[in-house]
Amino acid sequence: MSDVCEALRANLHAREKLCEDLAALPERAGVEDYAGAIAAICAEYAASPVIPPEYTEVLDKKFSEALEIAKKGAERFESRRNELNELASAVDALFAAGDLVTLKEVCELEKKIIDLQGDAALIAAIAPLKERLQSEADAEKAAGDAVLKLAGELASLTALEEVAPLHDRKPEIEKEFAAIVKPPRSAVARYQEALRKAAVRLAQHYETLDLARWESYTLKLDICQELEKLMEVPANELGNASKKLNELREKWKNLGSVPKEKNEEINPRYLDLTRKLQHRIDEHFAHKRQLQKIAVTEKQKICEECEAMADSTDWNSVAARFRALQEQWKTLERAGAQESALFARFRASADKFFGARKAAFDERDRITKAAVARKKELIAEAQTLTDVRRAKQLREEYRNSGSAGRKESELYKEFNAAMDKFFSGRREEISAKENRARELIAEVEKLCANPQDALVRSREIKEELRSISCRETRFDEQKAWQKFEAALAKVREEERRRRIAASGDAAVELASLYSKFLAGEAVVMPEENSYAGFAKLQNFASLLANAVSGDAKAAEKLAKQSAAALSERESICAKLEKLAGNNPDKAEDEAISLAMELQNAMMGNFGKSAPASAPVEDPGTLLADFAGCGIVPIEKLTALQARVDAAAKVIFPEK
Repeated sequence: MSDVCEALRANLHAREKLCEDLAALPERAGVEDYAGAIAAICAEYAASPVIPPEYTEVLDKKFSEALEIAKKGAERFESRRNELNELASAVDALFAAGDLVTLKEVCELEKKIIDLQGDAALIAAIAPLKERLQSEADAEKAAGDAVLKLAGELASLTALEEVAPLHDRKPEIEKEFAAIVKPPRSAVARYQEALRKAAVRLAQHYETLDLARWESYTLKLDICQELEKLMEVPANELGNASKKLNELREKWKNLGSVPKEKNEEINPRYLDLTRKLQHRIDEHFAHKRQLQKIAVTEKQKICEECEAMADSTDWNSVAARFRALQEQWKTLERAGAQESALFARFRASADKFFGARKAAFDERDRITKAAVARKKELIAEAQTLTDVRRAKQLREEYRNSGSAGRKESELYKEFNAAMDKFFSGRREEISAKENRARELIAEVEKLCANPQDALVRSREIKEELRSISCRETRFDEQKAWQKFEAALAKVREEERRRRIAASGDAAVELASLYSKFLAGEAVVMPEENSYAGFAKLQNFASLLANAVSGDAKAAEKLAKQSAAALSERESICAKLEKLAGNNPDKAEDEAISLAMELQNAMMGNFGKSAPASAPVEDPGTLLADFAGCGIVPIEKLTALQARVDAAAKVIFPEK
């Protein structure tokens, strides 16, 4: 059985190999007879051993597809062969055409051969023809470029204003054109057009040349007339005449020739005038140089004097001298080449002096302005003075504020007037303040009769007395306020005692009701407003009423509040007993303090002492807090109240 399977597998692989060879046939190189190769593979496939039908259908389909691919490849091969044959015929036709063939046709045929991957022999065959045609094309292009270059040069020379370059270059350009072999017709046409325009330009030039000579003669006559006018200028204007002479010489040089018949007339006249004018100018500048030497000496003396004065601080007299030297400088001749250096020396000295002078004046002005501004501020403050001590300070500050220059007298008068006004009205103001203060003190003494209701008015009076700040009534003010504070303290103490008594009575009543509730007895709650003003008692009464009505949560909350109240009351009792001197922990506290001092001494911290004790609490506040605590059973409240009363008798023995 295994042998049969191996044979079947070999047959299947053989048929698949034939299908693959057939499909790859178009890609195989060196195949010349595609039809014969296809027929051979088909015959070999038909002669293959028989295989089961289920494999036959699949492989036959695959073989048919491969056969179709091979046939299309054969068609492409035949088509390419025909195209190559046509290209070979085209190459023969090119050689047959001879001189009629163009470089473009050769290049297009070469591209087709390369695109079809044709025989290299065809490309080699047309290579000499292509090289010859390319050489001819390059020669023709070079000839055309040369002709166009000559045409461009002619056009450029024709466009110039000067005709001489065109006149000199045109014959050589014509010779160069004649030496060019077989130039293109388009280039020749452009050259001939440029040559024609150049000829027209030269003809026009020759026609106008005679007119230009006569125009040049007229302009040269004008120059001679201007030279004759310059000969008449005064000596002080010969410097400008020198510049004008140079300009006329340059203008004469740039003019063209004159007609021959006028040449002997104009040139000698021009030369004689320029020679005479130049001689006069030379004499003028020689004299000027002599004056410049004198000016150099004088200006050097001025510079030396200025440099000696540059560091002076005699601002007025030295400034006047500098101005006089400046005027003297203006009257002197310029010093020629040394003028800039000498003027820089003179200017540097002047700038140094006047810069320092300006800085000094600016500083003086700044100090004066600052003094004026400061004195105006002091005057403004003096005009609104209210304090005698400040008045004395103002006088000292005014004296130390510096000089105000020209405004000193005016400002001093204003300041004295303001100070005189302040001191003249000071006594009247003090008297009015004292009278008002005594009125307020009397009112404070009247308020002592009912201080609790007069708190707002007392604060107003205190603020007004503070603003008045009368020294003469200060002792009386203190006595009046001490009296008022004592009266107010007395009223508040009575109110506190009354409230403590009322709170204690209410607490005893609620404690009795709470004890009955705990004992299971019947409880009749008082009216809701019986404990108004005592928040804790009112809250406890509300919870007790709910607990009496059967609210278990209210009863549980009552128990917690009572335990907290018991702890708070015991804490207050302990504090009152401590204040009364009944402190069981006093000895222990002293022993701890002594031990800590010894420990610090052993460690070298002699500066340290025992920690400060807690601040002493107010017994009156503790009594009020005890009265306002929550409710505890009556028996515990009675015991705690007895302890509080005992401590209070010690603390307040007069009570």
